[in-house]
Order: sequence, then structure tokens, then C-alpha cells
Amino acid sequence: MEFSSKAFKEGKCQGQKVVHGEIMPLVLQPPEPNKGDLESLLFALKENKDWFEQMIINNSAVLLRGGETPFVPSFRVTERMLEEFPEAVEKIEEKGLKYTFTAPSKNDTSSMRGRGWEDTFGTSDCAEAERRANAIGMDLEWLPNGAVQATLGPRSLTKVFDGRKGRRMWFNTVVGMHGKEHSSAMMADGTELPEHVVKRCEKIIEEESIQFKWEKGDVLFFDDMALLHGRRPSLPPRRILVAITK
Repeated sequence: MEFSSKAFKEGKCQGQKVVHGEIMPLVLQPPEPNKGDLESLLFALKENKDWFEQMIINNSAVLLRGGETPFVPSFRVTERMLEEFPEAVEKIEEKGLKYTFTAPSKNDTSSMRGRGWEDTFGTSDCAEAERRANAIGMDLEWLPNGAVQATLGPRSLTKVFDGRKGRRMWFNTVVGMHGKEHSSAMMADGTELPEHVVKRCEKIIEEESIQFKWEKGDVLFFDDMALLHGRRPSLPPRRILVAITK
């Protein structure tokens, strides 16, 4: 990979590794060594806006300052799953995926999967929530306790996105939703996914993951179309501010 901007310098962090000849993640440090110099960082980003946006598109991950949090170059998951389960992968790809999950009315902060449907759809009106759900291909079934069961599908197992070297990305939430208490993942025709395939996928994701530990002042950029990412359990306080952009 080549970079032309002189406003940043490349750095190193714990967990860095080479994937297909590329350093992941690429650590970029602002021109001033003082980590707390936010003005210096913002100036460098502003002055190199076009270069920076292109760099994010061309590479799977860009990290300004690193710590330990898990993310995975998703094309590597596809490659390894095809190596071990070529027939199963193509069968699932052909049929597509269907996801179902149950969401309470209000957020349940005691559960990692406790996000309520009002928060999810940005409304407390059932009819409006259903309209918004239908707009993204999701069907809702209202439950007596005020919760909702949502069904989404068919969805692809993998995808190839423009500007990402033609790589076939593992673009699904099978591992996160399959066989869970409040969610499920299966083939779009209702066929169950092979348990051993899902379990092995989970192990592959863990084996391919790159870990970071957050430090105060860190900024982390992810390409959501090229990475799987999550978080490790932690003790409070944990405050991460998130923004999504195209």
C-alpha cells in the first residue's frame, strides 16, 4: 500500500499483523506527537480529506491510535470457510439466510441484546415501526407482552463490494444470531444451518481476529463493508462515541 500524505506518519501498535501482504491495522499518527493535541489532528484530517477518504476505501482498516478490541478482515473468513466447507457455503449462499429476533418495547440494559423496538425503529408508534421495518425487508409480529418478533430475509451469506479488490466478504450475522435465546439464523427456506459449520465459523473468526485495547483519546476507523467487529467484556466505565458515515 502506498500513501502520499506527509501530514501523518505511520506507527505501530500491539496486535498488528500482515494479512495478504498488507499491515492491519495501519496506524496513523498526527504530525504533532502530543496525543491530546486534538486541534493538530483535526487540521491534518481537514487538509487531507480526499486522501484520507480514499485511503479508508482502499484498505480494510485505519487506526489512528490502537488498543485491544476485536475485528476481523471478513474476506479471510470467507476464504477459510470455502476451504473447509465449500459445499455448505455455496448451498447457504444459493438459498439465502433468514434471521429472526425478539425485541422488548423498551431497552433492557441488563441484557447485551436488550435493545427495544422503539429505540431500534426510532418511534413508539406500532404502525410507523412496521412501516419502517417493511421498508428494509423486515416483517414484524406483535406479541401479547408488547414485544415484537422480527423476521428479516432472504439475505446473502457473502457480498462483493466495489472498491475492495473484488474480495468476497463474509457479510452476515450467523454466528451472532444462530441458536441464541432471543434470535435465530437459518436458511431462507427454513432449513436449519449445520451446527458444526456455525461453530467452526465462530472459531475461525476468533483465530483471524485482531485485538486492541482502548485508551483515552483513541480514534478508530472501520470499513463496515470489509470488517467484522465486536467488543470484549469490560468493567465500567466504558464510553465509546460512535459515528457512521458513507
